[in-house]
Amino acid sequence: MEFGELLKAFLLDLQSLFRFQVSNPDLTLPQILLLSTISDEGTDMSSLSKQMGVDNSTMTRLIDVLIRNGWATKYKDKTDGRVVMVEITKEGEVLQGEIDKKIDQFGNEIYNSISPEDREEVMEILTSFHWVLSKNLLRSK
Repeated sequence: MEFGELLKAFLLDLQSLFRFQVSNPDLTLPQILLLSTISDEGTDMSSLSKQMGVDNSTMTRLIDVLIRNGWATKYKDKTDGRVVMVEITKEGEVLQGEIDKKIDQFGNEIYNSISPEDREEVMEILTSFHWVLSKNLLRSK
């Protein structure tokens, strides 16, 4: 299997596992990932778009669904009125906590399925892999 094919298979498997393990009948996978990405202090829309790898109009649609459901609000930044910030509501914080708990449980299940003697090496490799992906992402923008 070529490395590109392996990356695609890894992405598809990870998405499927997330969809089943971290699922919520009221949320799509992008909404789940978005809710788990917004910081407690609020996050600007442009940063969210970049993190999620979507354009600003797609991010606006995703955020608008969260707002309609009472899970988020958006407002203009106090120091720069051109910047739109997104903040989680109290209801959104509860949902975010449930999502984060499911992500941690899912991660622990995967981690515990790795043989104990390989766990540290797998963590090092995944950390290095994440660093390489982040570096490539920065270079591509």
